[in-house]
Amino acid sequence: MRQQHSFKSNSNHASDKDIAPESFQMIMADSVEVMEYYYRGKIQELEQSLAQLNLLENAREIASLCKNIVRTKEVLQNIITNKRTQASINP
Repeated sequence: MRQQHSFKSNSNHASDKDIAPESFQMIMADSVEVMEYYYRGKIQELEQSLAQLNLLENAREIASLCKNIVRTKEVLQNIITNKRTQASINP
């Protein structure tokens, strides 16, 4: 897995804890769109890795990948929700 970095932005009003769970660090990005693009790619990458595994031989890896996919989708959902909220506040 790649190392992820903390996300810090002056333009984003949502804190890191509002977007991601404590166990899941944010990436460095200058916009919500970049974060959204990154996490969509991450989900796709994890799903491709999952498709290559055999349940009988790779049960633990499959469980781990599934957990990562769920966490990544939660982060992406929070990013999209915060993006919509900010768009409605700043027309």
